[in-house]
Amino acid sequence: MAARQWPDLDDKHRWAIELMEERLAHTTQRPEALATRAGELRVQAARTDIDGYRDAYLALADRYELAAAARRQSA
Repeated sequence: MAARQWPDLDDKHRWAIELMEERLAHTTQRPEALATRAGELRVQAARTDIDGYRDAYLALADRYELAAAARRQSA
């Protein structure tokens, strides 16, 4: 599964995305918790009419699902 692209951000804000991706790569959360959070983010995406927010929620949900899959494989 490929993750969606992050919405366009100024370079000065990229650190936040990099930090989130790093934390997800090293999380100790159980796969079920990561998958649940991905579902919550998808619900939030469906509730907003702001394109940038929706895109960010969906990109983050994809990364939570990837982290959950990685945790399952390493177990």
